[in-house]
Amino acid sequence: MKEKHIFAGNNTSEGFFSYFDHLLKPEEADHIYILKGGPGVGKNYFMKKIGEKMAENNLFIEYIHCSSDDLSLDGLVIPELKLFFVDGTDPHIIDPVLPGAIDEIINLGAFLDVHKLNKHKNTIIQTNKAKSNLYESAYRYLRAAGIIYDEISSIYDLYVDSDKFNQMCEKALSMLFTYSKGTKEGSVRKMFTEAFTAKGYISYTDLFFEENEVWAIAGNDTNYSSVFLDRILKEAVKKGYRAECCYRPLSPKKLQHLYLPEKKLIIVTAETPIHVKYDKVFDINGIMDVDGIRTHISEIERNLHLYGMLINNALDKLSETKKLHDILEVIYSNSMDFDAAEEVMEKYLGSHSLQDKMAGIIS
Repeated sequence: MKEKHIFAGNNTSEGFFSYFDHLLKPEEADHIYILKGGPGVGKNYFMKKIGEKMAENNLFIEYIHCSSDDLSLDGLVIPELKLFFVDGTDPHIIDPVLPGAIDEIINLGAFLDVHKLNKHKNTIIQTNKAKSNLYESAYRYLRAAGIIYDEISSIYDLYVDSDKFNQMCEKALSMLFTYSKGTKEGSVRKMFTEAFTAKGYISYTDLFFEENEVWAIAGNDTNYSSVFLDRILKEAVKKGYRAECCYRPLSPKKLQHLYLPEKKLIIVTAETPIHVKYDKVFDINGIMDVDGIRTHISEIERNLHLYGMLINNALDKLSETKKLHDILEVIYSNSMDFDAAEEVMEKYLGSHSLQDKMAGIIS
């Protein structure tokens, strides 16, 4: 992969949930640029231009997409240069941890014409308030959907053969880890590859399939899928491997997929029936008491219908937030001195320190 597409934050049953602090920690970075300013001041444009510059020099890029609007960027990581550009505004407010030494604020809001903005003060306040209310409404629906989903999963949990499940886990571990990679423990990065957005449910998971082996955990019981991934994760870290943990958008503390870069392997939770040909499939449905589940089929179907309605309502609310955000972007962009902001962008792209780092990597 020459580039990676992920989400660092998500709209979840717990509200907005962030894993931004896992992507490039200050102690591991050479420099972190934190972009500040309102909507429409050029943060997304700034990062996309930097991404283009890095791509021209064949550098690997991690694009961090916005969970509200996946076409916008919340951040950009260039691992080879140990650089992180990030939108540090609400809802993922980020401030310097090591000011000057590692972190630096780029305040694009400094190029706003305050007098022009003041003319729209009431509109900005009312629009922000309406937008905040819509998010709260979306989160209530997602919270309710999470409760219903937990109820469905609890039924499936009753009918999984735990002994066969343990055997399945042990088989996967024996296939993966015949020896330790080194004496040190591995590392863990947390993120999302899927999100509830204003445009619906967006997934970048299949982009990881390129140049990687793909294993799948198939089955309706995603609780057991998460446990399966947790066991592999613990062993991977113990054996010294790097692990990238992709969590569920609805339940952001439960593993959905696990990527092991050094093994060029991604293990995904698969929908059933399976529509993709995987290199290896671990079928949890195959170790379930099907007759027992059939006694609950009406209850499961009613709950699935209710779950679908709640998710659709949440997505409708998120779609409405985008319309309000667009209004704010127009107001702010019409008050912005983009020529001055462009000069700042060129300053950072053309800085000697950045050029020296790129030259060192490319050579």
